Amino acid sequence: MMQKGFYRAMVTLLFCAVFGLHAKGQEYPWTLQYINNMHTLNPAFVGMWDKAGFMISTRKDYVSIDGAAFYQQLAMYTPVKNTESGVGFNVVKRNVGFERQLNISFDYSYQVRLDMYNYLRFGLRAGISNYSPNLDKYQLYPDRIPDEEFLTDVNHQFMTIFGFGGVIFNDDYYISLSVPQVISNTFKANRDGYSSLQEFKTAYLSGGYAFKLPMSVRLRPNLLVVGTVGKPLYFDLSGTVYFPGNLQFGLSLRSNKATSLQAQYTFANNLRVGFASEYAVFQDISRFQVGTYEILVGYDFNLYRKKNVKPNYF
Repeated sequence: MMQKGFYRAMVTLLFCAVFGLHAKGQEYPWTLQYINNMHTLNPAFVGMWDKAGFMISTRKDYVSIDGAAFYQQLAMYTPVKNTESGVGFNVVKRNVGFERQLNISFDYSYQVRLDMYNYLRFGLRAGISNYSPNLDKYQLYPDRIPDEEFLTDVNHQFMTIFGFGGVIFNDDYYISLSVPQVISNTFKANRDGYSSLQEFKTAYLSGGYAFKLPMSVRLRPNLLVVGTVGKPLYFDLSGTVYFPGNLQFGLSLRSNKATSLQAQYTFANNLRVGFASEYAVFQDISRFQVGTYEILVGYDFNLYRKKNVKPNYF
């Protein structure tokens, strides 16, 4: 019976993956080091493992290009004692030129056991987003003559964040599907027909497996597929090597002709520091910028002092 339930859950997630490409969603800011922070893409990962913790990341897109996107993110997560639940908190700040966006959201997850080794976890995300385009700050012409279309700004708006996700997993693999932002936020304020955010409708489907290698080394290949209505499918094929001594390295090859390198080290006090870079190797923009860079600092702790804490490869 448990095995049948596992296969039913697999079919459900795959069906949702197809449906997700047509659901009303929004492309969500995500870290270059999402591989070890899957909760940033899928609220179902919150509280999955025995440890609680937090992470802070800073990312600068297309260094040397003035006004390129700049991200700052704070995330906290913890399992709930004596339950199959987890909770989390996210703050994401995004600046592009003079445009400002601040997302604040809360996550909740719940886990059910499918059989002796496999689990199914569901997650919900809810919050608010504050958006300000600051159109009146742009000077588009060298003679500083103002453009009539940019004279009146759009008022700051608080908009709704709501998303969901699911993941099937055990100690070695996972299959994840999420739509972090389901609600399409549009409004008319001061201007006719102005949309506060691009109306992308996006779902994230990913999976990975942690292979055991000699000398206590683990290799985890990972595939991320991003489906957006009106855009080509985006693929991210990556591999992460986990060495003894809490050191890991990763490489990602992306369908947008970019390559990403990641490294992370966890100190004895559970403080972890990560660095990632992305290079537009085969893109035309590569001639005008010197890469995208991200620094991440996190801390994980055994909140409930469990004796046997499982290693986390997701």
